[in-house]
Amino acid sequence: MSRIVQHRITTATDTIRAGLDDLLREVRIGLDAADQRHLLRRLYAPANGGTGLLPLLGEVLTAVGGAVREWQPNHEAAIEVLDEAAAYVADSAGQRINTARNLLTRPAERDWPTPEEAYGKAPSTISEIGWIAKAAAERPFGRESNREFWLRKAALLDRIALADDTTSDATEAADLAARRLMDVDDAAVICDPRHYVRQQYTLWHIHQ
Repeated sequence: MSRIVQHRITTATDTIRAGLDDLLREVRIGLDAADQRHLLRRLYAPANGGTGLLPLLGEVLTAVGGAVREWQPNHEAAIEVLDEAAAYVADSAGQRINTARNLLTRPAERDWPTPEEAYGKAPSTISEIGWIAKAAAERPFGRESNREFWLRKAALLDRIALADDTTSDATEAADLAARRLMDVDDAAVICDPRHYVRQQYTLWHIHQ
């Protein structure tokens, strides 16, 4: 029985290692802001949002401690250390990762670009209206639009609202589009959504 169990453990850990190697390659290639938050969320998900990798690893360590407690109850020091390791991985390390994910949606003031900085080299609004209309028309039925679509649409509506700040409808449309982008990026709404659009558009434009 032990050989069978050890083979399963080896297979499982080899699979995890292969996955982490793939993940490391993706990170080294480069992750944009949305990808960064997505990765951190997958590593540590809040309790009501599913189990992330680190909390699950903590559960594995807790279970190992339970197995030691059952089969080798006299090894109290080892059991205590395993319990501490489980708590550190799931709570201390995991919560810090989740905190980092939330902080990434709260740029320092110097990171907020002005509208002129964000849109200074952007295509004309007429050109962007055409691009968005074409992208919407060509989107396959039943498929969600990609992030570029929502980012450029939010930026366009922000620009229109800035040009006509007396129109409440334009401001409302820009706010809704900005919040939609934040939903796509899974960004906590703890900053001005339209400032977020300008920051993300600036970053996107730099990497084009």
